[in-house]
Amino acid sequence: MKWTLFLLLGSSLAEITLGWTYHHSTKTMNWIQARQWCQASYTDMVVIQNQIENDYLVSKLPNRAKSPYYWIGITKNHKNETWTWIGNNSTWVGEHSWAANEPNNNHSTEFCVEIYVNKGVNRGKWNDEKCANQKYAVCYKAQCNATSCGRGICQETTDNITCICEPGFVGDRCQTAVECPPLSEPENGYLSCTGGNQTFNSTCQFKCFNGFLVRGSPVVACAVTGVWSGPRPVCTSYKQALLAVAGCGAISALGCVCFCWMKRRKRKKLAQVRQPEEVTSPSREAKG
Repeated sequence: MKWTLFLLLGSSLAEITLGWTYHHSTKTMNWIQARQWCQASYTDMVVIQNQIENDYLVSKLPNRAKSPYYWIGITKNHKNETWTWIGNNSTWVGEHSWAANEPNNNHSTEFCVEIYVNKGVNRGKWNDEKCANQKYAVCYKAQCNATSCGRGICQETTDNITCICEPGFVGDRCQTAVECPPLSEPENGYLSCTGGNQTFNSTCQFKCFNGFLVRGSPVVACAVTGVWSGPRPVCTSYKQALLAVAGCGAISALGCVCFCWMKRRKRKKLAQVRQPEEVTSPSREAKG
């Protein structure tokens, strides 16, 4: 649900929404002065990104039967340049944005744009004008700021703020770190986690009591997916550790004995195959 509040503030009419707000002046000024007024009082001269925003803006501005209308933040410096929105360098002009026969660059220096807010067929349409002409300013005030999204990027439209969270963070304002499942204390040991929590980017170290050794990597980390890295280590007694080492040594020795035996057997078999060949060779030569 969108809540709307109108405030009469002497120089402007403001609509407060969950996204950015639109404001307009009650005095006319040229385009450069209008932008300076917007930057000093709000964020900048209004920038329109699509037809929906264009129509929404017009619906909030007071109707005017004739010029002067309202400056908007699209301009160019030379006749053959592309129309460009201030601030974001967008070149969006829509399919039906211009009034009939516009832009016509009637005086060869019409490099600024006004938006009509009359009740005729041109309502909401644009017209190129000389930047020195006097018109009302239309501004916007951004709601996104450095604290809008704790660990994310703030994006806003005319009625909403959206936070695009960094990896490892969630929530409507990216305020919550991803949590990993609770880790249980190892048998014959204990856990020590950074910051005392078990959330993204935190690490936990497994430690063993006196008389026990850590088998496996002692440190695990909470990843962006909410899963702990690596297998869980265990605490084993010195006796068990020595037996494990001895067992590994015995297995290695047994493997070596088996390998040597197989190799010796293979050499013996090859020798037995060669011996009959050496015996039969002279007899064949004698027959020849």
